[in-house]
Amino acid sequence: MEYHRQANTKAVHFLLEGLAVWLLAVLITALLYLIFTRPPISYARQAASLDETVKARVLQVLDESSQIDENGLVQVSQTLTLEILSRGTYYQQQVTITYNGLGPSLNEVHFKAGEQALVMVSQRPDGEVRFAVADHVRHGPLLALSLLLVAVTILVGRGQGVRALVGLALSGLLIGGFVLPQILAHRDPVWVAIVGTALLLAVTLYLIQGWNSAAHAALLGMVISLGLTGALAYLWARLAYLTGFGSEETMYLQAIGVGVQMRGLLLAGMIIGAAGVLDDVVLAQAVTAFTLAEADPTLPARELYRRAMKVGVTHLASMINTLVLAYAGTALPLMILFYLFAEPWYLTLNRELLAEEIVRTLVGSLGLMVAVPLTSFIAAQAAAAQHPTVPAGD
Repeated sequence: MEYHRQANTKAVHFLLEGLAVWLLAVLITALLYLIFTRPPISYARQAASLDETVKARVLQVLDESSQIDENGLVQVSQTLTLEILSRGTYYQQQVTITYNGLGPSLNEVHFKAGEQALVMVSQRPDGEVRFAVADHVRHGPLLALSLLLVAVTILVGRGQGVRALVGLALSGLLIGGFVLPQILAHRDPVWVAIVGTALLLAVTLYLIQGWNSAAHAALLGMVISLGLTGALAYLWARLAYLTGFGSEETMYLQAIGVGVQMRGLLLAGMIIGAAGVLDDVVLAQAVTAFTLAEADPTLPARELYRRAMKVGVTHLASMINTLVLAYAGTALPLMILFYLFAEPWYLTLNRELLAEEIVRTLVGSLGLMVAVPLTSFIAAQAAAAQHPTVPAGD
């Protein structure tokens, strides 16, 4: 009996492993095909104008005045002496600039001696060079926050935390090095997004979980769920007459002659956004099912599925709320503008700018709703097959 159980366990493991290897081979082949057959990009980055932004240090504050406007915002005016720090034509040159800022408090908008500023340098047609303070330099706080995230992730997650950070770096590399160039080369953004994110999530799954049956089951659930999410996004974008021109950014891309498929760009964004939470859900469900099977090898597949879904439903509810709150948070100023705009709410929701976000949120939520039971079912079947019920007395 023990021999048959071990043979059954190995068979299930090899089946999952074979499917995982086949999926990975398909994704890698598609990735390599897209990379090596990519047509040349017909336009390059926008050429640099006569304007440039340089970094400078505030040497001295010669004059400063401030007042509070009718909205409670602080208006500050300063006369600053700065030294250009960026190497180039104006390196170490000292300039005196009048700066005007507006913000919630004086501390956020004014400059003090020793601080750094971004300075816009523009050259007029007659050759005159003008300097203007553009913004504060935020590299220090951003770097400190990034290092804090790295330290906490490694401290809490240890080895898995390091692998998660590697996955994060791969995400940036994939989007910047593969997805964007492929879309600019007029590839179909939907297929580019599906291939790129599926392979990225696969790598992330195995980095975090390792090469085992739970990761294989999670990969199967993730790829199927990602494909269904793409299909749902495509269907509802057409049903809702979404063109992809709902935002100022897409209008600007069209104006400068970037002839990418704007609807495809919208769909690709939906797929990438949903993929960001899919990996968490599918891995959690697969690990839950296999952990339950290890704790009680006598549990049948139906019971493993039922117990895993108890965890999944709770996880699902929080994830859907996370999606809604994430999209609402990014669109909060826009929502306030529409709230103040005197028109019926149903007309406001009908505007493409908001309709895009609604479809994005609902499609992502539907993708999660599919991923939880699908991955739980695959993992429960595989885990039960690896731990078949032992008859009494054996």
